[in-house]
Amino acid sequence: MEKGIILKKGVSNHSARRNRVQKSLIKRRESIIVSTIQTLNAVGLQNLSTKMIANQEGVSEGTLFRHFKTKTDIMLAVVDHFSQYDDAIIETCLQKNFSPLEAIRYFYNAYAEYYQNYPEITVVVQAYDSLMCDSELSEKVSSIIYKRSDFIIKTIKSAIDLKLIRANLDPEVLENILTGGSKEICLKWRMARYRFSIKEKSAEMIEMLLSSFREN
Repeated sequence: MEKGIILKKGVSNHSARRNRVQKSLIKRRESIIVSTIQTLNAVGLQNLSTKMIANQEGVSEGTLFRHFKTKTDIMLAVVDHFSQYDDAIIETCLQKNFSPLEAIRYFYNAYAEYYQNYPEITVVVQAYDSLMCDSELSEKVSSIIYKRSDFIIKTIKSAIDLKLIRANLDPEVLENILTGGSKEICLKWRMARYRFSIKEKSAEMIEMLLSSFREN
């Protein structure tokens, strides 16, 4: 009986140690992703190296590669990190039964708020073209871009059906204008070293465009 108790304690202790190790590995992995974003924001994608990431993280390159096999694997994790709120933002629009125009406002304002609170992450937005040069990263980035644009295009179509937006508008063109305007504001915000509110500027731009294209 006592042996059984000891065995159970041993198993319990082993399980606890394993959980602590797993949590430690997850924390280190997440920390490396954050360090990569910080380094990427400082030096750009073309100059980014695993040595720089390791220095920013305060570990050896060997430690880095225990968590990620290649630099591409690190960047895939960064892109996942960048898009981590996509599903939640789209789901919120659907669950709250927003009108199409309310959904469009919420969608773009949610990303602007995300960027406002995490300026370094916007380096990924500005690195889209370079990321597309890598076949693995290209697939990941493309899926993110198309998922976001598909949602907005469908929402614009709903707005047209409800006669909230002019029927002679091409939903894809309007989505390009809205998303392109958001990216331009993001770029100028970075150029200005974040001196203005990207959230306010984005909201103003979205409202101006939607007002311009409303059904009279």
